[in-house]
Amino acid sequence: METWTETLTARGYDVLAVNGVINGVERAREGGIDVVVLDSYDESAGVAELVAELDRLPDAPPVILVSGSPKGPGLSVHIGAAGFLTKPCEPDDLAAAVQRVASVIVRVPTGADDELTGPRGRDDD
Repeated sequence: METWTETLTARGYDVLAVNGVINGVERAREGGIDVVVLDSYDESAGVAELVAELDRLPDAPPVILVSGSPKGPGLSVHIGAAGFLTKPCEPDDLAAAVQRVASVIVRVPTGADDELTGPRGRDDD
């Protein structure tokens, strides 16, 4: 994980490495997380439960699953992961996956104007 962190940091990402489901969910609740990378071999390690908790957040971050388990691809589909990498994977492969997922994140502030319909709540009849 340290090599992944170094590679992502070198590419300009702010990286927060958290161990444990409870710590990860608590940190995600604070907001400001664009992508979550889960490194898991065993699908019984709470991956589905963690993603379900993350999905309950108002700005749920997309998840990239990294797994060496033969069941990893199926688990990735089951949890709705935005990306999947088979372990072992190169740090550059992880960085490319993070870049791909992060590049499609669109955050619309609450109450933002929409060019086609105008400000929310305004009736232009």
